[in-house]
Amino acid sequence: MSKKDYNNLIKVLEDMNKCLFCVECHKFCKNPVTLSKCFHLICSEHLQDLSNCPKCKVSLNDCTTWSDDKLNDAVDAAKNLSAMFELSKENKFCDSVEQCPVNTAISLPDTPLSNVEAQKKTPAAEQNILNNSTISLASNVSKSGKTVEKRNNKGETALHIACRTGKADRVAQLLSEGASTNTKDNAGWTPLHEVVQNGRQDLLKLLLRHNTLVNVPGQGNETPLHEAIRYNHIDIAKDLVAYGADINARNCKGETPLTLATHTIKAKLKDIAEKRFITEDSLDLDLIQRQIELDREDIRVYCVSQSRAITNKLKALTKHHINLHIEQKFSKKVTHLIVDAEDGICDSSLEVLQGIVNNLWILTTKWVTTSTNDNLASFEEYEVHGVGTTTYRGPKNARYNKYKQLPGIFNGCHFYFHSFNTKYKISDKIEVTKAILSKLVTDAGGVALRRAPNPESIPEAEKLVPYHAQQGSKLYNCSHYIIYKDMYEPLYNMVHLKALPIGWLIECIEKYQLCEPW
Repeated sequence: MSKKDYNNLIKVLEDMNKCLFCVECHKFCKNPVTLSKCFHLICSEHLQDLSNCPKCKVSLNDCTTWSDDKLNDAVDAAKNLSAMFELSKENKFCDSVEQCPVNTAISLPDTPLSNVEAQKKTPAAEQNILNNSTISLASNVSKSGKTVEKRNNKGETALHIACRTGKADRVAQLLSEGASTNTKDNAGWTPLHEVVQNGRQDLLKLLLRHNTLVNVPGQGNETPLHEAIRYNHIDIAKDLVAYGADINARNCKGETPLTLATHTIKAKLKDIAEKRFITEDSLDLDLIQRQIELDREDIRVYCVSQSRAITNKLKALTKHHINLHIEQKFSKKVTHLIVDAEDGICDSSLEVLQGIVNNLWILTTKWVTTSTNDNLASFEEYEVHGVGTTTYRGPKNARYNKYKQLPGIFNGCHFYFHSFNTKYKISDKIEVTKAILSKLVTDAGGVALRRAPNPESIPEAEKLVPYHAQQGSKLYNCSHYIIYKDMYEPLYNMVHLKALPIGWLIECIEKYQLCEPW
């Protein structure tokens, strides 16, 4: 067996073992049971001493459990595999399975060690093995994910199809191979939407154990909870709400799950939402961290720094990191924007605005200077803190919006740009035309109109609600905007149509939020 294959095998075993660890004792589960409120595994012997789930802290009051003989079988199989395949003290790897030593001294720990603990307790030769296997795990997950994420002409992955056809064994297999539960098809549906529409509560519980985001809007901004109510799958609706589904999420017509529910169901969903301790935001941290790791696989940098030293250092880094590439112009290929910044604050510029609406990492030049030929610096540490000020946190807000699979900031908004037929200078670094503004708006999920909207006859297809407008906001039901260079008559201040200055639009992008107009 080659070194690479051996490392991959060990890491796959470790990953599998973690899925079967008890959330209380962090060892292989003994007589494992599943908690109905959060679907985490725990040894049955710990239940009587707990009032909250040790992992997510959800209250265990009125929490039921269920056991599965197959889980016991899985735990036993994992233990046997861990005993069979042990890491070699001598850091030797064999060309064939037959040559591979099995009576070596290091076994997989019941409780995973942190990187720091592992370095303290592991000899240097063995640490090399662990370091190499960690690298292998990242590449293995990525390659596996790319394979299972292949799409058909409808944009469906194999997991979409398995969920739609209700093939539980196939769903479980794909999830074990690293299939993403949050991928959207061409129509905007995720595998969770497919499961909900088919009323498969068993598959719902399976998906929810694999970092599934429950508030991802599909076609027409319909969330899985909208679908559960529409199809009268009440038990599924309850599970979704308990897991963090938003009972007030609006679709493109402004309907919420509560407005679609009967009076009785509405009361039950409200009660579950009030009592839950778990929220989707508390559950998706692992998903976000995993996405950040994937963002490191293919780094395509567009640098707007004026420093020649920075550009030269970037070129040197590309010679030592095969995943780092320099793009000569801003395009859809760009994943990271490098900008000059002071104390983590960058100036607003057209490139920065484009980077925000395209959900890019916007990094300060310190990321370049800190990176070495052996190691690229952390993105998070050198992401810009704000645009112009620390309160304008558009880059991070936009990135998290992408990770959560939510629509762009201008989703549900229609814009007409009045008298922008020639270049208009907003600041020293921002000069726009109608074409540039239209591109910014469409990249952020909005619609650019060719003609000024008639407030008395808005087309039915355009009578939408802005997805990101906060309840109680003046923009809560405003679907149309006329953007002026300066404010002058005629002004519109209707519920569905407002006239606003270009500065408001730029501020919305810099903050990546629909700002109150006045």
